[in-house]
Amino acid sequence: MNRYLAGTLLASAAFSFGSVASNGQDLLSVIENRNLLNQTVWKQEVAAQEHEETFIALWDALRKTDAKLAVLKDFEFETLTLGSLGEDGQTLDHAVDLRKTDGPKIELDAAKWDQWVDAMEAKGYRLFQSEWHHTRFNANPTGDATSLVSIVLHVYNQKEKTRHMIEGKIDVVWKREKNEDGRYTPSKIDASKLEVLSRKGDPFFMEAFNFDIPQRGEGAILSYDLNQDNLPEIILPGINVVLWNIGAKGYGGKPMSETAFVSTKGSVLGDFNGDGFVDYLCYGEVEPAPGKSPVSGVYLLPGGPEGAFASKPIRVAIEGEMGSVDGIAALAAGDIDNDGDLDVWISQYKATYVNGSMPTPYFDANDGYPSYLLKNDGSGTRFVESTEAAGLAGKRYRRTYSNSFYDYDGDADLDLIVVSDFSGVDLYRNDGKGNFEDVTDGSIEDRSLFGMAHTFGDFNRDGKVDIYVTGMSSTTASRLDAMDAVREEFPDRNRMRIPMTYGNRLYLNGYEGVLDQAANSGQVARTGWAWGTSTLDFDNDGDLDVYVANGHFSGESAKDYCSNFWTDDIYRGSSNDNPILDEYFKKSVLPMMEGNVSWNGFEHNFLFCQLPDGSYRNISFLMGVADELDSRRVISEDFNGDGLMDILVSQLNYREDKDSSWVKIYRNVSGSSGNWIGVNLTDGANGKSPLGAKIRVVDSAGRTRADTVVSGDSFQAQHSAIKHFGLGTVDGVAYVEAAWPDGTSVRLENPAINRYHKIVD
Repeated sequence: MNRYLAGTLLASAAFSFGSVASNGQDLLSVIENRNLLNQTVWKQEVAAQEHEETFIALWDALRKTDAKLAVLKDFEFETLTLGSLGEDGQTLDHAVDLRKTDGPKIELDAAKWDQWVDAMEAKGYRLFQSEWHHTRFNANPTGDATSLVSIVLHVYNQKEKTRHMIEGKIDVVWKREKNEDGRYTPSKIDASKLEVLSRKGDPFFMEAFNFDIPQRGEGAILSYDLNQDNLPEIILPGINVVLWNIGAKGYGGKPMSETAFVSTKGSVLGDFNGDGFVDYLCYGEVEPAPGKSPVSGVYLLPGGPEGAFASKPIRVAIEGEMGSVDGIAALAAGDIDNDGDLDVWISQYKATYVNGSMPTPYFDANDGYPSYLLKNDGSGTRFVESTEAAGLAGKRYRRTYSNSFYDYDGDADLDLIVVSDFSGVDLYRNDGKGNFEDVTDGSIEDRSLFGMAHTFGDFNRDGKVDIYVTGMSSTTASRLDAMDAVREEFPDRNRMRIPMTYGNRLYLNGYEGVLDQAANSGQVARTGWAWGTSTLDFDNDGDLDVYVANGHFSGESAKDYCSNFWTDDIYRGSSNDNPILDEYFKKSVLPMMEGNVSWNGFEHNFLFCQLPDGSYRNISFLMGVADELDSRRVISEDFNGDGLMDILVSQLNYREDKDSSWVKIYRNVSGSSGNWIGVNLTDGANGKSPLGAKIRVVDSAGRTRADTVVSGDSFQAQHSAIKHFGLGTVDGVAYVEAAWPDGTSVRLENPAINRYHKIVD
């Protein structure tokens, strides 16, 4: 069990009993305090959860059967109002039809509802998957309680070959008394205010590859064109496997090295020893000699011709003090001081609830495990610990999931962006010599979120590299805010509840020293509990799209732990260990609760398509990539070299197989007619790495697109140095320019389109 999951399950254990305080209170007094709060401050939220059980039961029943329409027929209510599809609609890209149910209303009782469902089934409609989230609740002491429930229905019609995404909010008026099953049931449901996205035809993505990993997804997934044939390989260092890309024939798995790693807490690919071949660097433990114990540390596995790695990794020597890496690590590499070699930033994630502690404050925590800046002496096997000397010590204890070196301010040196859970985004400006200044406060608008991952891209096609950061949106936090349910003695924790749960944020780079949140950031914000992410132009129309992996922990039931987090956890505990709470969790509650409830469970992955007007729409189910299993790592690449971007996603299954995870590739089979051009930046014989390089493409119409080669983005993943640019109907490119942080550049004049070009400096 990984430590983050352990923390989650410990959290689930607290669901019924509350937390133990760190101020010496005994367990009984804390439980009594929790019960008192439930009867006073959180009284309406407790009632909301009681009413919510009806839709949780519906959601659970729908997931556990193929006869989903029969389950809907059995749902208990008195009257239901549906809206028919209105006359006015809108046709979006790829023949996607957008319509609203604002036509004549249909009033149904239970008997007529059964008939309506039967009619839909006869027409060929089948419910594939769904989500039900309790968005608002009003206990209404003088009348009937009411709710607002957000729904997502993914519907497929086999007869018509159509897919439908039905989304919106339904109004619920509750009966005052529970039914014989002990649940509240609706008297009235108004489902007449929905939107329907529909598309006829095959989806753009089809599952083409599925590789089982015999562990719960530990370790990074890396993509790199190891043998320089324009077909990126997939590297799984956690299980010592390289999946060699053999084009149309698929993948051939071979050992990465003769000496395997026992564990890898963080990984990165780059030419660290300057010999022109990509190496593998990680923090981990190497398989020991017989009778010996594994030794933890930073290891270099040198690369060689044709992408082969050495038979044995080398333990890197560290000059200066560097402690152990205790959490999941995120490694980023780049030449920060322009001395010709790759330096490394190692950050760590410390799980919540471990040893009875909690991130404090939950919106600006700096109480985790330390990060380390390691400067390379040029050999790749010796580094100098330079965190404090470089000005990066102030926030080094963030609980970090992703970070990258990239030139955000356009001054030709590599700055550092750090994305952390329980704090958000931090930005550090490089002075060109490897010294950093924290410029977060003046350079990032609205930095707060539960940061999980990030991805780069030129979203507004202005020739500057922007950034999209994933976080967590919370229905519970929104519901509590609408109730004005707070603990008055904690004003800061209450105030930050909504900013922290905004979700994902899109920042546009103006090279004015500020990353401004985009005006349309809200359109790509609320996906649930987001993890890995990647930018891609999946339809080659010249606009940048985004894929987001969602879902934290899906247990046996969709009953959500989230309410306990927002009504109890954020108000209890501290950064310090609490042995009483730790012992309580280990011996009393954890064995009972493992896997029974969820935390942001059963959330579907999103594919945001950018439309011609710059707005975004999630069309994941229409395109075949709306997975429901908890997903983590995301990489987008043109894995088969056909000019169409594919999607790799890793998934976990906590319910059916406690030790299973998968790497899945969705092949882009759209056959898009849009033009494109690709650039493959290779590791040069002079030892110059493509990491940190910026690419600009100026098409024949004078429009500019930009991208950058980085590591440490997405979540526990790395993209290759192959960059793909959709061109749409434009039939030519004026030039492509690749610029490195040391000021050198290579320019290709009038390069051919619809092919990849290798660039070496």
